[in-house]
Amino acid sequence: MSSVIFLHGTSSSGKSTIAKSLQTQLDLPFWHFSSDKMIESDMLPQRSNDNSAFDWKINRPLFFNAFHGCITAILDTGNNMILDHIIESHEWYLDLQLSLSKHDVFFTAIHCPISVLREREIYREDRYIGNRYIGEAEYHLQHVHTYSKYDFEIDSSKQPVEMTAGLIIDAWINRERSVFF
Repeated sequence: MSSVIFLHGTSSSGKSTIAKSLQTQLDLPFWHFSSDKMIESDMLPQRSNDNSAFDWKINRPLFFNAFHGCITAILDTGNNMILDHIIESHEWYLDLQLSLSKHDVFFTAIHCPISVLREREIYREDRYIGNRYIGEAEYHLQHVHTYSKYDFEIDSSKQPVEMTAGLIIDAWINRERSVFF
């Protein structure tokens, strides 16, 4: 059974930065996996919103179906994972709940005040390559933390990232059965 530290929060909440810090602090090897990493890998054609061959409005559901399948494939081969993801619908939540059911999942809410999210959005480097837009985090706040209770919740703006990661690891080590299921 593989272990999953599932970091769930809005865009710009700090999930990727926390994941990198977790990787350096964990005693076991954990993959850091996110949809952003797949997009940034240049695996996909240039996306557009103009009815061209890779119109993102049409291909986005296919992309996320593939992404969710990759999560399962990585875990089913015995790898541990820090999953950096935003559950965008109740359907996604149910699909992930089912596909992750044979793995040890630690479901972690990454919170951040809207004022900090807005500031982070302005200074994101990937905002300039078309992956982000100002207001995305605020849009996510409308629903991102409504699908489930969490095994652990933390505000990423309250302490340095290394401490945030350490608190997540401590909670993961001392956890009980996951509420994700």
